[in-house]
Parts: sequence; structure tokens; C-alpha cells
Amino acid sequence: MENNKLNLHCCPATSRGEQRRDAFLQAAREIFLEKGYAGTSIDEVVQRTGGSKASVYKYFGSKESLFAAMFTERCKAFLAMLDIPNGISDNLEQTLTLFAERVLSASVNEERVAMLRAITAEASRFPELAQLIYNTGPKHGLGLLAEFLQRHHEAGLIDCPHPDIAAIQFMEMVKGHVQWRSLLGLTPFPEHINRDDYIKDAVRVFLRGYHI
Repeated sequence: MENNKLNLHCCPATSRGEQRRDAFLQAAREIFLEKGYAGTSIDEVVQRTGGSKASVYKYFGSKESLFAAMFTERCKAFLAMLDIPNGISDNLEQTLTLFAERVLSASVNEERVAMLRAITAEASRFPELAQLIYNTGPKHGLGLLAEFLQRHHEAGLIDCPHPDIAAIQFMEMVKGHVQWRSLLGLTPFPEHINRDDYIKDAVRVFLRGYHI
């Protein structure tokens, strides 16, 4: 990293400024997916948006912070797609089944898979950026799911004394194998596995493990 800290605080934006900022984020995402972090330059971001380097630095401060903001925005969009449940469900199996369907669809989304490939390729060279991506994406999402499971444990509906572990188990049961296949350029499911059966069985096995 050129700087020791990633600056996620941009200047206050007007409506026009927000559009310009979004254009920079979109260009950064497109170029990152094409060339990776090291292969991306501020000059190319500017070339694609028709803006100026001064504008990029005004909004983000550095290349590192531009990409940190881009990844943060994509992580928020991913979590919004998941729509992680809250409150207490009156039908936990149904709630988790619907959630699992969203997790599965979001996890094999074409852009999401491409982003994961690119992030993995860059992570060892840019550990601070990798840590930020993990914190704003997987860690935050798992935390929200763990809170959901903890509420049901405290309500006596499931026996889940370690909801942080249970959240990881649930997410990996749902997305682990199919996302790996997608990362390898294969179809998410082999021909002999039915998507609906896969989801329903994952939820049933999970709930059976934490049954009161």
C-alpha cells in the first residue's frame, strides 16, 4: 500500500458530486475485474469517466481509498441482496429456507464470482485491503446472522450456544460447494443434484443439529 491507512471518508457530495463519485466507483470496479488491483491506474479510471485526477483525489484521497470505497459499496450491495433475517421467526425452517435461496443466488452471481476471483488473486499482495473486504463483507454478514440465531437460542427455540460458529456452518452448507464450482467456471450444480433439494436438505440438517 502507498499509504498506511485507508481513508474511507470522502468530501461532502452534491447530487452532481454523488453521480461523479458513483461513476468513479463503477469504473474502478470494471477495471479491477479486467486487470486486477495492481494493473489498475487512476489515469484509466479518469479516462473512462471523463473526470479528472484531481476529482478522484478530492473524493477518495488515494487509489487505495477509491478501491476500499468500491469494495465497501459492493459488500453493502451483496448484504442487501441477502436481506439477512431479523427479529424472531414464527416458522424458522421457512425463514431459513428463503434466506438460503437468496444466499445461493447471490453467491453464484456472475459479478460476485468474478469479484471473488480478483480479490483472491490480490489478497496476499494487499493484506490491508483484503482485511477491509473481509470485515465489511463476510464478517459483518456472519455477525448479523449470528445475532439472528442467538435471538432464537435465547428464546428457547433452538439450542445454539455458539451462534458465531453456527452462522459459518449454515453459510458454508448453503454456498460452499456451489460457489467453488462457480469459481472454477463450472455450473453451480452437477446434473445429479437438484437445487431445491439441496437447499431444503441443508436447512433441515442445520436445524436438526440445533434442535431443542
